[in-house]
Amino acid sequence: MRVALYARTTAADEGRDTMDTLLARLAAQAAGRGWTVALECADPGPWPEGRRDGLRRLTDAVRATPETNIQAVLVPTLGHLARSLRHLTDLGRLLLAHGVALIAVDDHLDTTDPGGHLHWSDWLTLSARLTVQHRAEAAKLARLRNPTAPWGRPPIAFNIPELLDAWEGRRGQQPLTQRQIAAKLGLSDTTIRKHLQTLRAAGQLEDTARHRALAARGGLPRGGRPAAPLNDADLIAIWSQTHNITAVARHLHVSRSRVRARLQDIKLLEPT
Repeated sequence: MRVALYARTTAADEGRDTMDTLLARLAAQAAGRGWTVALECADPGPWPEGRRDGLRRLTDAVRATPETNIQAVLVPTLGHLARSLRHLTDLGRLLLAHGVALIAVDDHLDTTDPGGHLHWSDWLTLSARLTVQHRAEAAKLARLRNPTAPWGRPPIAFNIPELLDAWEGRRGQQPLTQRQIAAKLGLSDTTIRKHLQTLRAAGQLEDTARHRALAARGGLPRGGRPAAPLNDADLIAIWSQTHNITAVARHLHVSRSRVRARLQDIKLLEPT
């Protein structure tokens, strides 16, 4: 079995274990069980906050399991792996979703064992359910304490003239798509779409100005792959056998509209 090792020095390890000794102990544990160490990840320092590049490498490898073929993660304890119970739940669900086992040596947790896997899965289910209940209870308490307070996240402040300039192509610039504007302003596509709808309803947005700017610059560049060429000989041969547009489209891996239009061009199909 191919395993990934993860170690982080905690406050309890200070003066006793270093990152190298922790990794060496995990490697010996893996060798004793006949496992192959495919990846070693570590984060220095006992502080739970801040960046943990080693843990990020580990989770990236788990998400890329078909390529990395990581079958299990080996850690000294669960406290070395996660910052909190919620973090542990999220990591456990990630491992479970990708079929990766978890072995915490000092906590006597081994999900390669059927019993350990069952207990771990049950704990993750209960933990996730408890988290949802706590969030719902906290939301109700917040509403009871201040029923007149606005609900949800505060509105995002941004420059409306900048949005209009990017959408309508003002000041001589190329009009942008909603996705390009969202990336430029650091917002989501949904937020940009909603603000454009609000500005359009208020009469502050001129779509005609955008159309004129696009026409002057040749329109927006089209993305995606170029259309596959359509071979008339193959089209005629398949059409003579089936006389079914859907079957022809599937056989040639093109859209039905392209098949219909080409058949009409070469006079094999009457225009509708």
